[in-house]
Amino acid sequence: MHFFKKNLFLLCAIIGFALMNSCQDSIPETIEEEEVAQLNDNTNLSNLLSRTALNDGSMDNIIDRANNITVVLPITVIVNGIEISVTTKNDFQLIENAIEAFTDDDDIVNIVFPIDIVLTDYTQITVSNQTEFDEFVSESTDENEFDDDIECIDFIFPITFEALEVNAAIPTTITVTDDAELFELTDSLEDYASITINFPIALITFDGVEITANDLEELESTIENNIDVCDEDDDFDFNDDDEGVLFDFLTDGNWIIDEYATDEEDFTEDYNGYVFNFDSNFDANANDGTTNVPGTWAIDNTDPENLLLTLDFGTAVPFDVLNDSWRITESEIGGLALEIGSEANGDLRVLVFEKL
Repeated sequence: MHFFKKNLFLLCAIIGFALMNSCQDSIPETIEEEEVAQLNDNTNLSNLLSRTALNDGSMDNIIDRANNITVVLPITVIVNGIEISVTTKNDFQLIENAIEAFTDDDDIVNIVFPIDIVLTDYTQITVSNQTEFDEFVSESTDENEFDDDIECIDFIFPITFEALEVNAAIPTTITVTDDAELFELTDSLEDYASITINFPIALITFDGVEITANDLEELESTIENNIDVCDEDDDFDFNDDDEGVLFDFLTDGNWIIDEYATDEEDFTEDYNGYVFNFDSNFDANANDGTTNVPGTWAIDNTDPENLLLTLDFGTAVPFDVLNDSWRITESEIGGLALEIGSEANGDLRVLVFEKL
């Protein structure tokens, strides 16, 4: 009996030792996995995440001429005596039209106060007058100077994190759905005992290329490799904004052909009943409820001062005559006028789209 107890004790000790070793062997793997995805405060990566998530204030430079603030729409502005209600980005084109309408005016965008503005850290402030507004504008970087925000690459949301708060025993899942929430999280990393990223996460470059990052190293290198690969459009002039404005202008809603004519004849009736759509993937189509004519569209920015709209509807008649790169002669909230050739040479063609 004594022999049996002794051997039983020895067997239990061996099993316990084996189990303890087994548990110990698994601990480093768990710690290593957590460390691989752990986001730490005051690191190069956390700084890159924060810079990518900053509010880009350059999109409305036609209004405020400042890269560090964004004006909250809707607002009212007065340009060369013309009062303009700005409710969406598409209305920026109305401001530009008013600026370019005459050559002997001041071209100053006068804002009707009070308005709200958003700073780069997403703080929203009410501004009561021009003097207060100018104080914020004075803090902006100048045209094309280096600023902190990274605009050539963006995150595809949502992104999830496992966050362990200080003095907590169990982590909670945080789901980030936009840049503002991501900036808030990266700005408060010191408030957590640990935060790990749930990989993979996806990013998209300025020209629409999606990139997947599977760990911290890939995430860091992806952002660093795309910091300076595009024109961040931090100019204060107005022509440089045309491409983005034109893109939004065309992809917002449906269009009909209000006029298509040559020097010799008007062919507008050939397109009666057809509704045109230009989507964000640069696909176009014309549809009359029975027939769908597919095509493509593109913006030719070879000369940023004189953008061209390129249309291609293949060999479908009568849409094939639209296949060309058209000069933009007029754009306003309800229409887009295009031309090819010149009246002097006798080869002028005019194409006018009207927004439904």
